[in-house]
Amino acid sequence: MSALVLVADPDPFNLRLLHEACEAAGYDVVTAADGPEVLAMVARRPPDLLMLDANMSEVDAFEILRILKADTSLENIPVLLVTDEGDLDSRRRGIELGAEDYLTRPYRVFEIQQRVRNVLRATRQDRLGIPESTPPADQRDPVTGAGTPSQLLISLDYEHTRAERYGHPLTCMVVRIGNATAIAEASEDGTTDRVMALIGAGLRDCIRVVDHLFRLRRDEFCMLLPETDGQGAGYVLRRLEAQVESGELWEEPVTPRPVVEIAVTSMPATIVKSGDDLLRQTRHGLRAKS
Repeated sequence: MSALVLVADPDPFNLRLLHEACEAAGYDVVTAADGPEVLAMVARRPPDLLMLDANMSEVDAFEILRILKADTSLENIPVLLVTDEGDLDSRRRGIELGAEDYLTRPYRVFEIQQRVRNVLRATRQDRLGIPESTPPADQRDPVTGAGTPSQLLISLDYEHTRAERYGHPLTCMVVRIGNATAIAEASEDGTTDRVMALIGAGLRDCIRVVDHLFRLRRDEFCMLLPETDGQGAGYVLRRLEAQVESGELWEEPVTPRPVVEIAVTSMPATIVKSGDDLLRQTRHGLRAKS
């Protein structure tokens, strides 16, 4: 995803670190060291994303946000606010003034890159009218439109780290078609493609636009539900079980009837050491629901 990122930070060391992290991810990067410089650079060439430190000098970050959001030609520039880890007040004020997301110090390079990628992707999808949970074309399974296994691994690492660092809940849900081989043998083309495409669409309807759907294997899907604890996961599970029982999950007649196995793991109720551990524990609990 080619984009121009304006990194604004009064600290030369942080400015260089953020610059290098964004440049390594393939973005064009320009920098600013104070508030007036930010406004001048935005006026000359509006960036695709502004990474704005909360502690900007002369004109502070919150005034910059007010100026941008009051200008119809600049209000759609997404802002990623950078704060100290414990600075909840700045984070809250930034989001209230229109910042799309926040990044906290101390930095982790993969988190910088993931946050930038997520904000740019969400902004692009919003402008094109694409649901937020839809991955870009080069990261979608060609049959179901879900994310790929490699993208799942990146998202697992990111979401687990974020949940653990900030004490936020996170749920992983795996859905397997237990009789996929029988379905393939009964199909005209000898594959499960039609059924997996139908079920993928049904799963997407069961989750929010901020949740993530991936095709993990030939017969498996994985869903990541950020900010969702065990109680919230229970709502999704009951909805999914009802659609499996009624056959609504796959909409069209399927012979033989799919045997759907479901497993759920929610943090912080379950303690896991990594994103891979979260997925492994979830898959271990697969059980049939039809």
